[in-house]
Amino acid sequence: MSCIIDQGYLLGCATLGGVEKVWIGTWDIDQSYAFNVCNTITGVTSGITLYEIEQDIEYAGINQNGQFSRENGSVFYESVLSLKFIELTCDLRNLIVALGRAPIFCVVKSNAGAYYAAGVESAGRATAGVLSLGVALGDMNGATLEVTWKSANGIYLIEESLIGTALPVAP
Repeated sequence: MSCIIDQGYLLGCATLGGVEKVWIGTWDIDQSYAFNVCNTITGVTSGITLYEIEQDIEYAGINQNGQFSRENGSVFYESVLSLKFIELTCDLRNLIVALGRAPIFCVVKSNAGAYYAAGVESAGRATAGVLSLGVALGDMNGATLEVTWKSANGIYLIEESLIGTALPVAP
């Protein structure tokens, strides 16, 4: 396969960082996607139901790191979703245990208004997490969780119209 650079990059306007919304579902190997010429997901054939994981401002984020090996001739991307949960309840404890065991697909809405899908090529897995009551009165009572995906192409932009339609959201 030929790898050709066919465009440059122009500096855009200022934007916002962080994640506004997170939806998570159980990854399905039979899920298929349609893409436009920009590789944005425009269609989904899915049995996945998404569940909103409510996050406050500056609680959630997603980072994608390129893993490039000249020695091995390999390129892949590691995408990491970080989540924060406040107040350690039995429901939260059970959710963290379930997320720790499940193969995960997710969609995030950035604070800039774009939607991204992680888990298009492979399932995500919980890779780090802490349940904590804290020590001091001002410490967090809750949990943090990281989910990691490793794939050839990383996360994809996804059209907003697919959330709640092709990818149903449970109440």
